[in-house]
Amino acid sequence: MPGAPSSPTPDKPSSPSAHARFGARFRALSPVVQATILAIVAMMLFSVVPPSVRALSDTMESWQIVFIRASFGIVGIGAYLCWSGLYELKSRQLGIHFIRSTFNFVGMVMWFWALGLVELAKGIAIHFTMPLFITLFAMMFLGERVGPRRLGAMLVGFAGIMLILRPGMIEIGLPELAILGSAALYGGAVIFLKVVVREETPLAVTFYTNLFMGLWCLVPTFLYWAPISLNDILPILGLGICGLFAPFLVAVALKKADASLIGAFDFLRLPFTAAFGFALFGEVPDEFVWAGAAIIFTSTYYIARREARLSGETKQASDAHK
Repeated sequence: MPGAPSSPTPDKPSSPSAHARFGARFRALSPVVQATILAIVAMMLFSVVPPSVRALSDTMESWQIVFIRASFGIVGIGAYLCWSGLYELKSRQLGIHFIRSTFNFVGMVMWFWALGLVELAKGIAIHFTMPLFITLFAMMFLGERVGPRRLGAMLVGFAGIMLILRPGMIEIGLPELAILGSAALYGGAVIFLKVVVREETPLAVTFYTNLFMGLWCLVPTFLYWAPISLNDILPILGLGICGLFAPFLVAVALKKADASLIGAFDFLRLPFTAAFGFALFGEVPDEFVWAGAAIIFTSTYYIARREARLSGETKQASDAHK
């Protein structure tokens, strides 16, 4: 009727955003599938770091690259802690943090320096030895028992290194030895980590690691500072952002699935990094790199699976006696 008040039009329910739909679909997946996706994405992010370091190595010293990497960690984690609460930084083990960060610092400087000189895939393959050094150092310094099976797996892993390096057949240079040394130092840092995490939060451990590494780098970075150009922006972002978020995604994935499952995806770093090496630098790793890397990964994966199984059996036995 003319002049009659029109009835209000009912509000249409707003459709969920694409981000919300994606989040809902992801949460609907099983925890194992979620962990698998997160682990694959994490390995892709990890694989961005080596080519970023290689690109920056043309104009920067490894000290400066490590300083940039640590700065992203300090700023990113520090900003989060300012929002969530600085109480997480309380620590009674600053001395151990300092020692562990020193191992990490020297190992990272050696690792980043070598990445500027060797094939990226070869560097990743050699660095796969880190779990072998962790097992060796845990046996030597923490008194952990290593049975004949794990000892045999360690020897197989080191045989994989010999296949990649082929001493006596090809020349072994300082970069390859630096990568091995870096893997050993990272392994030593993990041994200290096993002590620290008994009382510290993972966030605090990561923050102090980046803080002390940044402090170690201050003087040499100041002395050998190279101006940052526009061409450096993309690799700096790749180094800082991917290097910061990749470990976070792994930590989230570990909450959703067993470490043995997540560890199985670590080998993906090799083909991802090899793809970056081929696309950006024209590198083609030979068959010895692939074969050696497969041997190393198989041995470290076996060690991880066996340690997880033995740990589960120990826990069940302990629960049975309660």
